[in-house]
Amino acid sequence: MPNTFAYIALFAWPLVVAVLFMRLPLPKALVWSLLGGYLLLPEDTVVNLPLLPTWNKALAASLPAAIMCLIVTRRERAVQRATGARKEVAPPRRWGRISATLLVVMLCAPVLTMLTNTEPLIVGPRYLRGLTLYDAGAMVMNTAILLLPFFLARRYLDSREAQIALLQALVFGALAYSLLMLVEIRISPQLHRMLYGFHQHQFIQHIRGGDYRPMVFLQHGLRVGIFIAMCCLAALALFRTARAAPVSAGAGPDRRAHPGGAVRWLLAALWLFVILLISKNFGATLIMLALLPVALLTGPRSQVVVAALLAGTVLVYPALRGGGVIPVQAVEQAIATVDAERAGSFGFRLRQEQSLLEHANRKPVFGWGIWGRSRLYDPRSGTDISTTDGSWILVMGGHGWVGYLARFGLLALPVLMLARRREQARLDPVSAGLALILAANLVDLVPNSSMSPLLWLVAGALLGRCERVRASDPAAGPETAPRGPPAYARRRSGRDRQAAGSRQRT
Repeated sequence: MPNTFAYIALFAWPLVVAVLFMRLPLPKALVWSLLGGYLLLPEDTVVNLPLLPTWNKALAASLPAAIMCLIVTRRERAVQRATGARKEVAPPRRWGRISATLLVVMLCAPVLTMLTNTEPLIVGPRYLRGLTLYDAGAMVMNTAILLLPFFLARRYLDSREAQIALLQALVFGALAYSLLMLVEIRISPQLHRMLYGFHQHQFIQHIRGGDYRPMVFLQHGLRVGIFIAMCCLAALALFRTARAAPVSAGAGPDRRAHPGGAVRWLLAALWLFVILLISKNFGATLIMLALLPVALLTGPRSQVVVAALLAGTVLVYPALRGGGVIPVQAVEQAIATVDAERAGSFGFRLRQEQSLLEHANRKPVFGWGIWGRSRLYDPRSGTDISTTDGSWILVMGGHGWVGYLARFGLLALPVLMLARRREQARLDPVSAGLALILAANLVDLVPNSSMSPLLWLVAGALLGRCERVRASDPAAGPETAPRGPPAYARRRSGRDRQAAGSRQRT
């Protein structure tokens, strides 16, 4: 049970958010509000408010940040109206319409899920009631809360300066978190219990080979691992940015972008990689080892292409898995050569996912909904016999193909947009680094349930960068300038001018 301090921290965080917005620029305040809430607030601590969403760490961090963004933006608009300055916004384009469609589908899909799951399920002595309109409203509300960091990042973190601040905040937050991880590696995962009064997850799952896998204040040690991997990629992106920036840069977001700054970011990446190795996170370590040469040795164009291939594979993973295209048995045998215990755990996951996927295919369009209807139960005793680890099977079982394509499509869309329009002037180490971070987390959603606010924050920032026309953004390339007429129109106008000149001479 959470102690009193857990509830105090949960309700006091809006005050921390307000102070951040008073002391820092809006992009930095937004990033630190969401990042700090995710890393520090207690897990599994909720307060059910009447006629309001459940107050937990996700809502306590995102809702006050959204309110403060509106307040600051209203002040800026008042100044713009007084001075006559207006912010240039990109006109809607095809990719923008695709993202809007995915958002609408993601918010409306729970209603269709409810309409197709009104009947109760009876498995032995277990009774699972049908879904009602109240359940549809709750699912829509939870989806909106999940998307709130995405909306905020898309609106306020769409510039290169804001995204450099995002990468820097990830690295600084991970460096501070690594010290707490070292404490738990030494004494076992105890910080959450010592501060908030309870263990946030099963302790036995965080004993690995006589050592400990740290959890700190996150839901599971696996989430800590993918967070450190994301921040290691962020440090490498800043290293590449510093190497690419001119040495004479003395102001602006690249003021640290000189050879000395590049060395510091490289040392930060090395430190975080070592922390990842000793934290006993096998999956996150494999992802990091696979993307390390891509982040260090390839250019932005190649990084975006690799990220798009990974994102596209995750987007169609249920179809590939159901069709037997994914060589899961070969992967299990390869893991067995490294660690037999991990191979056994991986094989158990594969069998569970196969059974859950067969159950999900009974309602493939809109899924089974909530209240455990997508899980498997013993036909005699009604006991829950399911083990759900990957986010993909959770979304597929609960919301079907419509919910899966909307949610994972919205996450993969920014990377696919960059790969589709990968002009050399538009791509830089900042955008490519964010694309790799997003792709790494998407890959981790296959074996683990690691869909965090940081994932939506990165996706929203990258999508906003792709969609908006920012004349002040030097990385936006030729698209920041107004587009001229097509070539045939220019040739025609030239002929018209020549004809007009000949008529004047005659």
